[in-house]
Amino acid sequence: MDKKFVIFIIILTLGIIGLAIFVSGFSSTTTTKATVSKTAGAKISVDHSSKKVGNIPYGGGNLIHVFPITNAGTKDLEIANIATSCMCTKAYLKQGDNKSEGFGMKGMSASSSWKGIVKPGQTAEIIADFDPTYHGPQGTGPVTRAVSFETNDPDNPYVEVSFEGEVVR
Repeated sequence: MDKKFVIFIIILTLGIIGLAIFVSGFSSTTTTKATVSKTAGAKISVDHSSKKVGNIPYGGGNLIHVFPITNAGTKDLEIANIATSCMCTKAYLKQGDNKSEGFGMKGMSASSSWKGIVKPGQTAEIIADFDPTYHGPQGTGPVTRAVSFETNDPDNPYVEVSFEGEVVR
C-alpha cells in the first residue's frame, strides 16, 4: 500500500474524530435532575394510588387517567422528577389551566430540572397519558403502568401511582 495513502487515511480519521468531539461540545445539553429537599410542613395527600381501568380499546385513542393530589400541609409542596414506567405513557402535573411539560420513561427520557409547586391547601393532578397503540398490534393484553415522582414531603419523598387494564382489539 502507498505510504501517502496510509497517511491520508490516518489524517482523515483524526480529522473526523476531532470534528465529532468539537460538534458534541456544542450540542450536549447538560440538564441536571431537579433536587428536592425535605421540608417540614409539606404534606402530600394522594386521592388514590392505583386504579383498575378495565378494557382499553386498541384503536380508541389514548387513555387519560387523573390522579388528584392535595398539599395537606402548611408549606409549599414541591413535585419533581416525574417519570413513567414505559415509553407508551407520558405524565404531566396539571394545576388549573397550567400543565407541565410531558415526562416519559425513567432512564429513557432526558432528565429535567423542572419543579412544580403546590401551595398549602391547593390541589393538582398527576395525569397519565397512555397510548395503547405504541407497542403495535402485538401489544394487546394486560397492562400495568406507573407514574413516579419525588416530593419534599419528609414522610413521602417518593410517590408512585399506577393504573392497570387490558388492551383489547
